[in-house]
Amino acid sequence: MLGRWARQFSLLSDLSLQAYIDRTHLVDPAPALTLGPVLFGPAGFLHDDLTTYDIDFQDRFPLGTYTHLVWGLGYRHTHDQVANAPALAFLPAVLDQNLYSGFIRDEIPLRPTLSLIVGTKLQHNDYTGWEVQPDARLRWSLTGRQTLWGAVSRAVRTPSRIDRDLYEAAPPRPQLLEGSSDFVSETVIAYELGYRAQLSPRLGGSLSTFYNVYDDLRSTSFTPVTILPLFFANNLEGHSYGLELSGDYQVLPSWSLHVGYTLLREQLHVKAGQLDLNDARNETADPEHQASIRSALQLPRNVEFDADARWVSTLYNNSGPTVGTVPSYLDLNARLAWQLDSQFTLSLDGQNLLQAEHPEYGFPRPTRVEIQRSVYAKVVWRH
Repeated sequence: MLGRWARQFSLLSDLSLQAYIDRTHLVDPAPALTLGPVLFGPAGFLHDDLTTYDIDFQDRFPLGTYTHLVWGLGYRHTHDQVANAPALAFLPAVLDQNLYSGFIRDEIPLRPTLSLIVGTKLQHNDYTGWEVQPDARLRWSLTGRQTLWGAVSRAVRTPSRIDRDLYEAAPPRPQLLEGSSDFVSETVIAYELGYRAQLSPRLGGSLSTFYNVYDDLRSTSFTPVTILPLFFANNLEGHSYGLELSGDYQVLPSWSLHVGYTLLREQLHVKAGQLDLNDARNETADPEHQASIRSALQLPRNVEFDADARWVSTLYNNSGPTVGTVPSYLDLNARLAWQLDSQFTLSLDGQNLLQAEHPEYGFPRPTRVEIQRSVYAKVVWRH
């Protein structure tokens, strides 16, 4: 259940307040946990009930003649209650957590064609305390139709219950794998450089490149003397780089096309003097190439037809005894919508239409989840 209130004072000033309550019930089949002939835990089911309460406030206004300030505050409370399986457990089984957050962002004009955007996000979580995520962006308008920009930012992935509270198998059975109370946030320093241009009234495009430096990434470590239990640590580091290319073409006043392509290459390794059971291979199961084309067509009588085709290259997965793959795939989503009036919209949506089902992630095994074709109708009412 979500509620949102917004108030606009001018084109440059507005504020909003949003709150929601979400309850999720999960039943996860946990297979028997074995290592060779040794049974650590029999098969069973893990039940998880997670209730989330979230409130978020945001305010935007001009500061002086030239700068534009945006700031906000947020609070989230989660209540997690787990009925553990013999082979998989989270302890404590009942956990309440609080997340406090705030951010501030300011755009400062340095010259008529040059502006600096600086900001930071602050978070406080129950696992690692305060986390700071600053961001700085420089934007240069070369001409009225061309923009060059660059950015440097820092982001974190704070620990989850898997990193800290996981047990395989459930105590008092011997453990094969444990979370670690010493697990800290994963960090990335991201460097970005991009170019955007409106090449003609009907054609525009952008090219952005990135180089990310990672530290304290999750590893599966062990104590050389006892070996078991394995435990999560922060023993990996490395970098990734790539580019994103996109273009927009207005074929007709009522028909537009958008194309996109992404290249991603990752190089991670174990920190000097540290250990990782998988030699840093488990953290790079991402496709190297992705491409998409999206069509938006406005038909008579307030009817819209949208279609989105995407291609994803082969994904190599190292989370099994040998290197597994998720084959490359091409698929299509489509939507036919009718705007009855200013409040009601009817639509017929289809997802993954080219195949009855296909995998998008996971190691090849009989229990791997595959994404199925789906078609559904939807009614939207706006008040």
